[in-house]
Amino acid sequence: MKVTLISPFPDLQSFGLRTLSSCLKEDGHHVEMFFLKEEFYRRFSRRVVDDLLYLVKDSDLIGVSLMTNFFDNGVQITEEIRNKLGKPVIWGGVHAMVRPEESLKHADMVCTGEGEEAIVEVAAKMARGEDYTSTTSMWFNGNDGIIKNDLKSLYRELDDIPYPYYEYKNHFVLDEGRLHRMDLELVAKHTQDVYMTMPTRGCPYSCTFCCNNTFNRMWKGEKPVRARSNENIIRELKWVRENFPFIKLIKFDDDAFFMLPDEIIEEFSRDYRREIGLPLLVTGATPSTLTHRKLSALVDAGLYSMRMGIQSANEQMKKEYRRYHPQHRVSRAMHIVKEFVGVLGTPHYDIILDNPWERIDSKVETIRFMAAQPAPYILTLFSLTFYPGTDLYDRAVADGMIWDDHEQIYRKHYHGVKYNYINRLFFLLSDYSEYNIGINSRFMHFLTTNFMRKSALGWPLVFGMRSFIEVYMFLHDFRGKHLPGFKWYLKRKLDVLMGRNTVRQPEASLQVD
Repeated sequence: MKVTLISPFPDLQSFGLRTLSSCLKEDGHHVEMFFLKEEFYRRFSRRVVDDLLYLVKDSDLIGVSLMTNFFDNGVQITEEIRNKLGKPVIWGGVHAMVRPEESLKHADMVCTGEGEEAIVEVAAKMARGEDYTSTTSMWFNGNDGIIKNDLKSLYRELDDIPYPYYEYKNHFVLDEGRLHRMDLELVAKHTQDVYMTMPTRGCPYSCTFCCNNTFNRMWKGEKPVRARSNENIIRELKWVRENFPFIKLIKFDDDAFFMLPDEIIEEFSRDYRREIGLPLLVTGATPSTLTHRKLSALVDAGLYSMRMGIQSANEQMKKEYRRYHPQHRVSRAMHIVKEFVGVLGTPHYDIILDNPWERIDSKVETIRFMAAQPAPYILTLFSLTFYPGTDLYDRAVADGMIWDDHEQIYRKHYHGVKYNYINRLFFLLSDYSEYNIGINSRFMHFLTTNFMRKSALGWPLVFGMRSFIEVYMFLHDFRGKHLPGFKWYLKRKLDVLMGRNTVRQPEASLQVD
């Protein structure tokens, strides 16, 4: 049986889809993957859609992975496939799990849980001509309405799951406006020398803005965090080194890596340094799980950079977000990171802005707190987005703040921070801190006073400081870049003048619903 899996995301990572592909292949199915690399706010061209329809016309089952921001692109692909080819389409991913009924208005079937066993069972029954509508963790469009099957328990033995499928000869990628069969050169081009994997699954926290807020309710009573063995991870990365010699950075993009015990991380670090030896980027850090012992071991192994969620320094906001990290613990974690700066690259810290319930003094408290922390660091600024299924979404609906999910959520960019005085100070703080210049905490206190926020002096001073740091960044980044560096500088200057979001994001960053 031929199964086609489609990723509409602007990268080649697609860890979940690649894992499903490996499971299907292991069960004897022929699998092709399509990476339709496009930003969610742009629809696919007619040429790309026609290329896709031609290449998938002999598939027996077509799967589309979906996160909320890519809903429109998923609908566009699905409607073309169903209307012109009549092929059955299955949706999976975060949005399908959170909103299965909405998803079934477009797809024939939806995976409502972890899909490794579900998609294999559906494909096997389809190949044998059997009824597959009783498959657990799956919902279907039936003749008499939606068929809703029970949710299967979380998969516990992660080592039993095959590695993500990277046999690129059966893969296609959107490159320069056309679909091309993948080759090693295209893999190198579109991975940008980064290989992403996930040592753990799940998250113990139920932050009210995050999809884990929903998932932990769906699997209430089950232990959400599961981990692969060190041996399993190292075997995967050794295969990557042997088959993709162009990979220069390994990225762990899970939520709970730093939750692993000290001994496990130390053992992994020793094996990683000996067997792999590539720079490592880890995103799964929180102030409560990051320790000096863990970070020291990882830095010794080659940790290149890390990312940690701060979100807010205000106690009321942390309570609303369910980010129960005491302020002294947050500061302590950032000082631990500072000890390794120089060997460790610039860390990234997440901050949430544009919360309609947040008072101005709460934002001021956060920026003053961050200004007092040791540079360098980069702030990754998020505009609070009310994703369906989360507690904050329910609250926003109850308060009358959401009346059009598609326009206000699906089509909103989560980095589209509003243009106002305090938000501009966060950008300013990030740039000064990134280049280890820093802004004196007393001076930031002065910039955030009522007098400066309301007087005619605030904005001109901010623009002046922005101009200084831009010249500094230009001189710093221009070295060895010549004309490309000058073009980058002009573009950044134009972004500032137009009030666009210019905060630098983590390298090889992955969108999280």
